[in-house]
Amino acid sequence: MSRVFRETRRDMTVRDRWNSDWRNDRRYDWRRYRDYNRSLFYLGSYYDPFGYGYNRFQIGWSLWPSYYGQNYWINDPWQYRLPPAYGPYRWVRYWDDALLVNVYTGEVVDVLYSFFW
Repeated sequence: MSRVFRETRRDMTVRDRWNSDWRNDRRYDWRRYRDYNRSLFYLGSYYDPFGYGYNRFQIGWSLWPSYYGQNYWINDPWQYRLPPAYGPYRWVRYWDDALLVNVYTGEVVDVLYSFFW
């Protein structure tokens, strides 16, 4: 692998890194929004792709691709007052949690526990 490619890859990784400061931005006050729009956050039953029970995933953990397939994506994050996911990131539903996942690596980048009802 050439040095130029590694530097470009590293620069791209730094540029595309997720910034969790969004939690300090009032536009994304999902808790207050959920209090006034309770039915929106009730999505019904969750079906685990492997039939397993709940596991509390944390930032830095890696998921199997089945957990962040398109059928688990939160297609409109703004509908729930979440920041937009860009680049390799997607918000996904996992049980009642909202996970931000890098869909290239499966790494959990951000977590909101008990997000849905």
